[in-house]
Amino acid sequence: MIVKIFFKWVTTSLIAVVTLVFAAIIYISLAVDINGFKSDIESLARQQGLELSIGGDLGWTFFPQPGISIEQVRFSDQLAASGTIDKLTLSVGWTDLLSTSGDINQLQTGSVQINGGQVRYSAHNRLPIQLDNLNLKASNIALDGSQFPLSASMQALGGQQFAVDTDISVVASGSRVQSLNLSDLSVRLNDIEISGSIEASNDLSFIEGNLQSNTFSLVQQLQRVAKILPIVSVPRLADPSAMTDVSIESRFTFDTQTLSDIDSLMMLDGQAFEINLQIDHQRNKLTTIVTADVIKASNYLPKAGSSANSSSSLFAPLAIPFALWRGQSQVEVTLGTVQFDDFAVNNFYSNVFGNNRVLRMTSLNADLFGGQINGIAKLDMRSATPEFSLQPAIDGLDLGSALPVLADNKTITGIANLAASIQGRGNSLDSIIKSLSGSGQFDVRAPSYAELNIEQTFCNAAAFLSSSGQSNQQWASGSQLQDLRGKFQLDRGKLNINNYSTATGNLDIAGRGSLDLIKQQYNIAANLILDSATTSTTGCSVNQRLQNRQIPFICKGSLDERSGNDALCKPDEKVLKSLLKDTVFERLGESLLKNTEQDGSDPLKGLLNNLLKRAIK
Repeated sequence: MIVKIFFKWVTTSLIAVVTLVFAAIIYISLAVDINGFKSDIESLARQQGLELSIGGDLGWTFFPQPGISIEQVRFSDQLAASGTIDKLTLSVGWTDLLSTSGDINQLQTGSVQINGGQVRYSAHNRLPIQLDNLNLKASNIALDGSQFPLSASMQALGGQQFAVDTDISVVASGSRVQSLNLSDLSVRLNDIEISGSIEASNDLSFIEGNLQSNTFSLVQQLQRVAKILPIVSVPRLADPSAMTDVSIESRFTFDTQTLSDIDSLMMLDGQAFEINLQIDHQRNKLTTIVTADVIKASNYLPKAGSSANSSSSLFAPLAIPFALWRGQSQVEVTLGTVQFDDFAVNNFYSNVFGNNRVLRMTSLNADLFGGQINGIAKLDMRSATPEFSLQPAIDGLDLGSALPVLADNKTITGIANLAASIQGRGNSLDSIIKSLSGSGQFDVRAPSYAELNIEQTFCNAAAFLSSSGQSNQQWASGSQLQDLRGKFQLDRGKLNINNYSTATGNLDIAGRGSLDLIKQQYNIAANLILDSATTSTTGCSVNQRLQNRQIPFICKGSLDERSGNDALCKPDEKVLKSLLKDTVFERLGESLLKNTEQDGSDPLKGLLNNLLKRAIK
C-alpha cells in the first residue's frame, strides 16, 4: 500500500513538472521575440573583439537542452580568422539553467553545434588555411578543466576530408584560455588516421604531445596535394610499391616564446628515417635534420620512359621544405648508405640554407666509386627560370667503376681528381646543359683508353712519313698513359679542354679538345713529341728526322658505345703535307709532276688518301 502511494505521488509530481515546463516553453516562445536580440548579440560580440553579423533568423530550442539557434552568421576577429556559419546552435543544461537564479553569468556548462560553415585563417607569415563544409558538435562544455567530448568534420586543402574526435578540457579566465588538453585524440585526413594527445598551458604558449599514424600510401597523398599545389610533381617510380607503406610517430614540444622541437620517426617502405624539426621563434628560423642508415634510392627514381626527366619543375622537390616556411630555413641530411642498382653512395651529408627562395648548400660530402665528392652550391628560384652555381670537387674517383654506371662507357679507366666552378640556368635537363658555363682543372692518375693504342698510331704514322713501311709488330688493344693533367671551360653545353698533358712510353702528349655534353661526342687535338729513338722498350724505332718534332693528331669519337662509332685518330693533314714535302714528295720524281700538269690532279692528295687508310688500320 505504501509503495502504491509513493508511485502515485511521483507520477503526479512528474506530470506537474512537465506541464509547467511546457507552459514555460509556450510562454517564452509566444511572449519573447528573440529576433529582437540580434543587435544586442552583435554588440556583445564587438565588445569581445569579434565582428559579427547575423543575416538569418534566431529561434528557441528546448530539447534536449534549452538554447537558441542562429542562422547565416558571418564573423571575423579582424586579425587572421574569418568565415560564415549556416546554422549555429547554443544551449545549456536544464539543471544549470534552473540553478542560476536568473543570473546568466552563473552558467557553468553549455553545448555548441555548427551545421555547415566556412572558416579562413590567414596569419602573417603563414600559409592561408580554408575549411569548408564545417560541422562541429561539443556538449557539456565547461571552462573549469572538466572534460567534455568534441567532434568535428570539414573539408580542407581543395576538398580533402578531415575529421576530429577527442575529449577536451579547457581552463579559461575571462576571454583568455589558460590551458587546453586533448586526450583520446583521433584525427582522420582521407585515409590517414592519427591518434595521440596534446596538452597546452601557459596561455597556450607552451604545447607538448605525441601523435602516431596508421600505415598509408604517401603516393596517394602527394597526388592529392599536386592537384592543389602545381609546384608538386609526382613521377611514376621505378618500383610501383615505393612510398606506399608509410607511417609516422612524433613527439613535440612548442614554446612560442623561445624554441620548439619535433622528434619524428618515419618508416618508409621498411626504412627508418629520424626527422627532427627545430623552430627558433625569435629568429623565425626552421631547422630540419634528417638521418637514416640505409635508403634504397633506386626504388624512388623515375620509371624508365617517364616524362619526369624533362619536367619543367625539375627543382620543385628541393623547394618544398623551404616554401612551407616563411622565414629562414635549414635542411641537414645525413645518410649512411644510399643504394642504387649498380653502386652505392656512403656517408652522405648535406647542409642547405634557404631564405627568400634562395637556397645555399654550404656542404655536400659523399663517398662513392672509391673516392669522395665535395661541393657547395647556390640555387636562386626568385625568377621563373631557376639559376644555380656549383663548386664541386672530386678526389680519388675510380673512373673504371664510375663511367660504366654513370655514362655507360667502359673505355676509360683511372683515378680522377677535379675542382671546378660552374654556373647555369633552366627548368629541364637539356636547357640546363645548354646553359652551362664555368671553368676548372683536373688530373687523372694512371689513365688508360681501351679504344686506341696511341703508340701504335704514332708508329704507323712514323713509318708512313719515313717511307720505311709498317712492321708486323703485335700491339696491345689500348693505351696506358702516365698521369693526365689539364684545365677546362664550359660554354653552352660544350666542355672545352684548353690544355692537357700526359705521356705514354717515350711519347709526350699535349693538346686541347672538346666534348659535346648533349651529343656525347668528342674532338681532341693531340701533339705528340718523341724524345728518343724508340717509342718505348717494346715499341718501334723512329727516323731521326721525326724525333723531337711535334706531330699533331686529331681524335674523334663518341662516348656512347651504342652509337657504333669507332674512335678515329690520325695525323693532321695540313701538317702531314708539310712533312711529306720534305720526304716522300721529293721521291715522286718528274713523272708525277708531268701527270699533274696533264690532268690537273693532285698526286699528294691521292697519296695521302691511300696511305692514311693503310696507316690507321
